[in-house]
Parts: sequence; C-alpha cells; structure tokens
Amino acid sequence: MAQLLIKNIHMTDGRRKDILIEEGIFSEIEDPGTIRIETDRVIDGREHIAMPGLCNTHNHAAMTLLRGIGDDLDLKRWLKERIWPLEARMKMEHIKAGMELACLEMIRSGTTLFNDMYFMESDCVPFVDRMGIRAVLGEGFIDAYDEHLEKEKRAETEKAINACNSCSSGRVRPAVAPHSVYTVSEEGLRWCRDTADRYGCPIHVHLSETEKEVKDCIREHGSTPVRYLERTGLLGPDVIGAHCVHLTDRDISIMKRCGVKISHNPMSNMKLSVGGAFPMKSLMEKGVTVTLGTDGAASNNSLDMFQTMKISALISKQRYGVTSIGAKSVLEMATRTGYLSLGSDGGKIEVGRLADLILLDRNHHSLVPGNDHISDIVYSCSGSAVRYSIIGGEIVMDNGMVHREDDIIEDARKMASDLLSGDRRSQ
Repeated sequence: MAQLLIKNIHMTDGRRKDILIEEGIFSEIEDPGTIRIETDRVIDGREHIAMPGLCNTHNHAAMTLLRGIGDDLDLKRWLKERIWPLEARMKMEHIKAGMELACLEMIRSGTTLFNDMYFMESDCVPFVDRMGIRAVLGEGFIDAYDEHLEKEKRAETEKAINACNSCSSGRVRPAVAPHSVYTVSEEGLRWCRDTADRYGCPIHVHLSETEKEVKDCIREHGSTPVRYLERTGLLGPDVIGAHCVHLTDRDISIMKRCGVKISHNPMSNMKLSVGGAFPMKSLMEKGVTVTLGTDGAASNNSLDMFQTMKISALISKQRYGVTSIGAKSVLEMATRTGYLSLGSDGGKIEVGRLADLILLDRNHHSLVPGNDHISDIVYSCSGSAVRYSIIGGEIVMDNGMVHREDDIIEDARKMASDLLSGDRRSQ
C-alpha cells in the first residue's frame, strides 16, 4: 500500500501539522518539516483543512434514483403510492446505478463510511468496493409475516453476509438488517439476532420512527417497539436504531441498558413529517449513544452530512436552548461516534487509527475568514468545500476529481429514466 504525506495542513484546532499515512493508517502526525521521508505522494496542505471523514449511519443508498419522487406527500402515501411500486420494478442494473451515484455523492461531500439497508446488497459489494468507500451493507429483511418470504430473506441475508466477508480490501462489511417491527415477524426478528451473533455482524433496524408505528405495536404486541424488540432478544450493543423519534422514558432507559446506538436523521424526519421531536436532551442525559444519518436520497433529498450536522444542532437548540449542544459534540457524532458504532477504528485523526480523512478548501467562501474551524464545519460548510477524500490512505477524490464520475452520472440518468418510463406506462 502506498505512502502518503500531507504537509503543512491546517487542523480543526488551528494548528498546522504534517501527516504521514502508511499501510492505511496514520503513522505520524508531527509539526511541519519534522517528517523527513520520501513518499509515493505528497499533498501540499497549506490551503486546506484536515478533518476526519464523516460517517453516515443510516442510508438506503440506491434510492438516489428515486430522488425527487413523491415529494410533499406524507410517509404512508409516499411509500404506498410512489416508492414501493417503483422499488418493485427495480432490477440489478437500477440498483447498481443508484448505488454508484450514492457513493459518488458521499465521496464528493466527505462521507468515508456509510451504513446501508437495501436490496440485492450481495451484488453491490464489488462496485461499492471499486468506488473505494468504506461501507456496512445489510440486506433489507422484510418477511411481511409470510413464512415462505421469510425463508427467501434468510437466504438473501446470508448471501449478502458472505459476499461482504469475501471483500478482499476489508472496506465492505456485513450487517443484518431487519426493516422494522411492522414488516418483520417475531420469528424473523429472532432469526436476525441469532444470525448477527453467529457472524459477528451489527444489526440495523428502523425503530420508533412514527407515532403510528408505536400505537400499532402497542395494539398488536402490548408494548412499544423498543420493549417489543427487547422481548424478542434483538436489542444489544451491536444494534443501530434508525430515527428513534417517538421514545418513552422507559424506552430510553432500555436502550441505555442494552447499549443500543441511535442514528438521528433530522432531514428525513422533517421532510416526511414523522411528528414529534427527537429527544436529544433525554438521550444525552441518559448517556445513550447518538450518531447521525441522512436516510436515503428519496427522503432527504441529499446525502450531504454537513447539512445533517447543521440541522441536528439547530433543531436541538430550538427545542432545548442555545447551549444544549455545541458544534464540537455534533462533529463528534458525525465522525468518531459513528465509526465506533459501526465497529471501525476511524473517525479521528490520530496515530494508529484508520486513515480516513477529508481535506477542505480553506478558501471556500463558507470557511472564510476562518475564526473557528469547527464552528465553520458544522454551521457554515457544505460538501462542496471538500477537495480530497482519503479512505484507508487511498485518495478516492483527488483535488475535486473522482474516477469515472461522468460515466456514473450518465448511467444513473439512463437507469432512472428507464425505471420511471415503466412507472408512467402503469399510470
């Protein structure tokens, strides 16, 4: 693996450093001019700011093809009338085009690790790996309380796990991804827990996203989704619960005791009007781990984690007061905390950790005059300021250039048109 030296780079704390990357990890971080070594590549960092790569802990990446479809509908109509009919027509070529477009968007906007739940994930492994991004892929497990469908989803889940585990670079890893309490039977949920234990995979699940989900679960199972999942044995420190808007105090205590991590998706929650307000204050007071995600591009409509950081901070301030959460805490959620939640030792520029980082153009208008880099990153910056994305020491965006970008965009347009032409014919 190549060596990479980044010289005279501005750090988020205002210092300037030289950063040496070897074998995919940070090997030295020293004062400028201290590291004297011949390397394969040198980046002059004088006009850049280094920060850890961003971690998106909840995504449906291939849904980039559905960006702008069914906007301004409530969640139930959005799913039943627009999204599910289109997804039923998706073939592998659509999934591939959507996934590659998502990887391109994430790389360009600073995401270096993402946690995905979708379909045909086993076939996605080669081209996700080719993009150079780090990913945790979970085959969406939906059995709809049907015994035959459950058997199919078991086979597809294990196929995806084996495909991820066969990824030679190690960048793509598996998850078990039961969709939700309202789409997966109790038998299916128990199988997901057993399978996650057997393979050592994290579990990725939608949880308490809407008030209706909670009310329906209480009516059908006699408890909230959190308590129901605890009863089935699904909950544990390897679980990422997406959304978690409608939680009781007892739910929060259970999640803390079980070590469940949360993926907060403020942009999607607002756009789909899930109701309620994410209980950031209560979760932080109880010590529950909170990470950040975008959700899919059909319900956001962006995969830019800078937007997610800003909105997360502002929503919390609006509800709990201006001092409720600071920029540094939000940045930590989007970097180090996200990485740890997915079992990856990255998200921090520190010797010995995974060399996943991004370089921002310090002359980008959003970073000028540069009085406080962390404040600028959270409250002012956008993904357009990213010039370099470096993952495992490999440069996947080089001074604004991503390999095969034009081909990826052309293919995505073609496949979206193909998918929607079938939609128009059916109407």
